[in-house]
Amino acid sequence: MISQFTEKIFFYCLPQGTPDKAAYQHGIVCLAEGLKSLGIQFYSNQNYWKTSPEKEEYIFCHDSSVTPDDCSIVVLNDLWFRYGKPFPENLFHSKRKYITVYIELWKESNFALNPEFENFDLVLKAQCNSRLKYPSNCHPWAFGLSKRILQETAILPSFQERKKHLLVNFRVGHSVRQIVGKNFLPRIQSILPIDNSSDSFDTFPTSPYDYLQWNQTGRRHYPNYYKRLRESVACACFGGVLQPSWTRDAVAPTKLWYRILSKLDLRPTQLVKWESWRFWEALAAGCVPFHLDYQKYGADLPVIPENWRHYIGIDLDNIQESIDRIADEPELLERISTEGRLWALKYYSPIPTAQRFLEKIGFSIA
Repeated sequence: MISQFTEKIFFYCLPQGTPDKAAYQHGIVCLAEGLKSLGIQFYSNQNYWKTSPEKEEYIFCHDSSVTPDDCSIVVLNDLWFRYGKPFPENLFHSKRKYITVYIELWKESNFALNPEFENFDLVLKAQCNSRLKYPSNCHPWAFGLSKRILQETAILPSFQERKKHLLVNFRVGHSVRQIVGKNFLPRIQSILPIDNSSDSFDTFPTSPYDYLQWNQTGRRHYPNYYKRLRESVACACFGGVLQPSWTRDAVAPTKLWYRILSKLDLRPTQLVKWESWRFWEALAAGCVPFHLDYQKYGADLPVIPENWRHYIGIDLDNIQESIDRIADEPELLERISTEGRLWALKYYSPIPTAQRFLEKIGFSIA
């Protein structure tokens, strides 16, 4: 539990939108769920994230009597800026007594690298690479697990009851997925047949609860998808872009000179924009996630999973070696299924996420 933390936290939230433009603020939802479980008070500029279809109850609640200046921490997230909102008025005023925190999860966001974001006391950014240089206030963060995901993966079959196949359901054509589709998937399917089942964006769930979550998550909640995860041994969770290893500047990919010189580098080894919803959903479901080798390609997290213990990370220079190991060690997938899930719950469920957040801003953990 948090020791001697009696302060208040203020969140700036976007309103709930339509399913195709929902403004799903996953990072602050996970954080708030953990804070609430720890008994920590937090407020927001408006109500956000309904907890039930039957009641007008929200995780984030607006109280007109509480302003940011009444709180010790003020939090914004990247969707605030992606939806065209300016910085809240007087956010960085000289007499403020609160700590400012910015959370950035989405691969389409890169606001954290802009000079004005150095005004934040703390920036928590997903999609980081350990070999790149970031502003001094920037620290790696993760998508992590929400209560919604944990509820969908709470009851699981034994590993022996699962179907021995690899789920592959890519919607966005990242370059890493194209490489994997050409060089890895055709070779693994002799060991793990591929299941390409998917759910249409426009096919919404019919139960009130599932429809609420489908709406709030921007069409990212499908009961049949979670059923496939629970019933399968493995899931392809690849994503991201490989960039040249000769730069250490996280801002470089936005520059024209970088894009020109990048075409001359034939062996890119730095993975960016790599975070994957499926990676966390699969871990929670005990469905072994396949991604690139985080250590080799520099993918950075607050707590990094161990390859071949918590997930299977593929080395694109030694694909056959990975396939041979899976074939030669029949007990391997079951072991990773168990240990990967336990690791994710230990470090990335809502409570440890909230504890890590408070530690980052200097509050001790008892």
